[in-house]
Amino acid sequence: MITFLKKKKNNGGFMKTVFLICGESSSGKDSLATMLKHDGYKVLKSYTTRPKRINESNTHIFIKPEDVVQYKNDMIAYTKIGEYEYFATKQQLLDSDIYIIDPKGIEYLKSKIKNIKFITIFINVPEEERKKRALYIRKDDPEVVEKRFEAERKQFDNFKLNAGFDYSICNYDLNKAYKILKFIIETELEGELYE
Repeated sequence: MITFLKKKKNNGGFMKTVFLICGESSSGKDSLATMLKHDGYKVLKSYTTRPKRINESNTHIFIKPEDVVQYKNDMIAYTKIGEYEYFATKQQLLDSDIYIIDPKGIEYLKSKIKNIKFITIFINVPEEERKKRALYIRKDDPEVVEKRFEAERKQFDNFKLNAGFDYSICNYDLNKAYKILKFIIETELEGELYE
């Protein structure tokens, strides 16, 4: 089990560090997070109103749209992509090291939480490759894929244009991308020891 260094708030530092993994659909975010989980990192499972995909593992907590209202007071990150809602609660964030989140969610999160250090890591994969993964590996419905890609295009175009991230990793090869991701996390955490 890996324990992240937690700084004392009264030292002017942050309570803890959370790594935000961000990437467009089919960029490999969940696969990378699963690998981190196997290495002892605590990965936040956000709530979503979208249906579970075929062969999808437990990447989210799937709820009905009418259940969202009961979490409204505890939400610290919220976004809507197409017709589906995604969010997390403050307690989930405090209990986690890794959080898969989109640019809108990052913006919302950073506006709400000031005592946690966030390191944003963008998983970059060209659209053509992501479509291949969605259609031929995950076997997603082509119409659903197109709607999803279109729904997230604007926010990711702005995110990339404004470099709204600390690091960017190209994920053509999952194992190589994971080695780079793990190196970034370990280096960032090691740096905290000397601040």
